[in-house]
Amino acid sequence: MLEKGTKVIARTAILLALTAAIQIAGRYFTSFLGPMNMFIVGTLVNACLLISVEYAGIKGASVIAFVTPFTAVLTGAPVPIPFLPFIGIGNFILVLVFYLLKRRIYGIGVGAILKFSFLFASVAIFLKMTSLPAKLVGALYFAFSWPQIVTALLGGVVYLAVTRVLKVKSIDE
Repeated sequence: MLEKGTKVIARTAILLALTAAIQIAGRYFTSFLGPMNMFIVGTLVNACLLISVEYAGIKGASVIAFVTPFTAVLTGAPVPIPFLPFIGIGNFILVLVFYLLKRRIYGIGVGAILKFSFLFASVAIFLKMTSLPAKLVGALYFAFSWPQIVTALLGGVVYLAVTRVLKVKSIDE
C-alpha cells in the first residue's frame, strides 16, 4: 500500500500529464474546432482541476492549478506570459472554493463564479496597464469573460460524471 504522500505525488503527476495532454490535443484540433476549441479544452481542463481535488487533494490540485497556464503557453496558447500567474490564481480559486465547500455542487457554482470574477477583473486591469495589439486585447477580453464561467460549470458537470463512474477512492479516504 502506498503512503498518502506518495499517492498525492503519483496522482498529481498523472492528472497534470492528462491536463497537459488535453491542452496539447486542443492545439492540434484548433483548425478543426475553431472557436469551439476554447470551450472544449477549457471544460476538460476545469474538469481535471476539480478531479484533482478529489483524487490528489488540495496540495496536488494547487500544483496543477498553477502549472497548467504555463503548459498552455508551451502548447501555443496566445496569452501574455505576465498574465499567467493570474490564470493560476483563478484556477486556484476554483479548486480552493470547491475543496472548502466539500466538493459539492455549491463548490462548483461558487468556485466558477469567483474564478470568472477574478479573471475578468484581472484581465481588465492587466490590459489597461499594457499596450498590446487591439486584436489580442479583444481576444483576451473575450477569453477571460463569460467563457470562463461556462467552462468552469461544464467542467463541474464532467467532474460529476467522471467521479460517479470511477471507483477510485478519494485521497482523503
